Amino acid sequence: MRGLRWIIVVLVVAGGVLALIRYIPGDRDEPSDLASFTLEKRPQDNRFLFDYATILEHYEEGGHRYLRRIAERFHIEALIVTLPNLGAARTIQELAVDIVNQWEIGRDFEGRGLLLVLVDKQKQVKLEVGYELEDVFTDAFTGYVEDLQLKSYFLAQDIGTGVIAVLEELERRAQLKHQGDYTPGMITKLDENLLAGGAGAKRQLTQYQGDDSSERTAPRTPGAGASTPDEAWRIMLSKWAGEGSHVKTDIYTEMTKLAMGDQNRPDQRTKAALGHWQGASYQVLQDGDHAVIYFGNKKGWNNAPFLFCKTPDGWKFDIVHQRRLVVMGPNPTWMVEQGHYPYVHLLSRVSQSTGKDLPLSGEDLYSCARDEEYARQIRILESDVKRRPNDFEAVMALARLNVIIGRRPNHVQHLLKRAKQLNPDHPEPYRYSAIYNVNTFLQYKTALKDIEAYIGMRPDDAFGYNMMGFLYYRLGDYQRSIDVLNQAVNMNPDNVYAYALMARDYALLYNNANKLDPRRAGYRTAALAMLRNAEAAPTPDARRIVWLTSWLKRRQFL
Repeated sequence: MRGLRWIIVVLVVAGGVLALIRYIPGDRDEPSDLASFTLEKRPQDNRFLFDYATILEHYEEGGHRYLRRIAERFHIEALIVTLPNLGAARTIQELAVDIVNQWEIGRDFEGRGLLLVLVDKQKQVKLEVGYELEDVFTDAFTGYVEDLQLKSYFLAQDIGTGVIAVLEELERRAQLKHQGDYTPGMITKLDENLLAGGAGAKRQLTQYQGDDSSERTAPRTPGAGASTPDEAWRIMLSKWAGEGSHVKTDIYTEMTKLAMGDQNRPDQRTKAALGHWQGASYQVLQDGDHAVIYFGNKKGWNNAPFLFCKTPDGWKFDIVHQRRLVVMGPNPTWMVEQGHYPYVHLLSRVSQSTGKDLPLSGEDLYSCARDEEYARQIRILESDVKRRPNDFEAVMALARLNVIIGRRPNHVQHLLKRAKQLNPDHPEPYRYSAIYNVNTFLQYKTALKDIEAYIGMRPDDAFGYNMMGFLYYRLGDYQRSIDVLNQAVNMNPDNVYAYALMARDYALLYNNANKLDPRRAGYRTAALAMLRNAEAAPTPDARRIVWLTSWLKRRQFL
């Protein structure tokens, strides 16, 4: 197939696809219900994800946005198709080629098409590169994707995260191809540390099932951490490079161990970027028990900061806040989330996002100081749920804790689903499902359904209306956001979160309105009034006022 005028990537796995990318307000695309799979023609134009196997339920919004972005930025039409099995197709090769040809993938991009097929039953992996893209999507690259990226995530029953890694690597290469500013030597240098698997090589991943590298369910006994954030960073790099196994300093929090495993055995994505981090200059930004390894406000995903916290045992890497706060936008952009989280004020100079600025407080916020306590609770609750799988309280407590610490979907989704089944009239499973869908997947439409159910059960809770207002804001429905947030303010007039969000809503309505629209001046006046209400609230929120004021100034409201 070396002469195909497509790049065809066929992944046959058992999981789902996740794209952790920035949501762009106004992207209102809502995939419609799918008809039965057919090879005769593409079922729907302007659609990039076809989930016939129903394994991408929690990743569909982000995945669809990611694929649209590849088409718009790099002129490569990328599709994902999931199927429960191969059906009448004799081989996966035949199925892939038939889909590409019959659906005419890449037709409008001079044959530059990308297809990911996920077949749930057979659990094979095949990656095939067409002639026109072979110079960038090389044999070494395809082998790396197949054997080093997907394998460990498959073993961890977290293939969605594995495909994130694949899509990120594909975006890097697609960007390189699109810009055209490369030489064979540059590509060889990129490939020299990758596994040369051979274009068209196929793997049967079931052979690896005994080599489990999944999240640990029983964290190890805590060890002494580093004395400073800088020492923790240097030791972590040494361990990742395979040179620090003799160093007894423990630089992972218990939650980081749970998520990343052995400090001396990093995944391949970490290894690939290790050389950059080892040679990069950096600053240590510190405030009390939180610190940031900061490479400067530079573009490039590898220049994103690393977050460390001081535990009772010393300084350690904080994976919970790292995942929640450091967001990879379109390559090479990275951002830091706004919200009432530690570290955020240390990174006030960098690009910021409101994609996860949820109205959370108190027990719903992770604290590094309680990391070991979370680990103990997890061990107890996992044992309780194993012994009493129908105990709603135990199932919900474990689900809630896993949502707070941001564990991978295979540790969360089945618990939330089980809790809803055990007690369909209890509001908590819907509350935490909505929170998780935003913090982990940026799935705003999915979260909206959950929060609607929550409000139906808890109509007296301002959190539900604050959360719904946030979701409408992110979906670009600013008037509905205002209507809902007004209900939250009526319940709790001391609600800086709602006032600040309404100020943004009104400002965006003003910007989007026709200059002849008689309501336009009122939108501007209302935006400034909401700022004053936020400033006058009995309970101050200085950081949110600073964010809002800066945002309004950039839009020339102040």
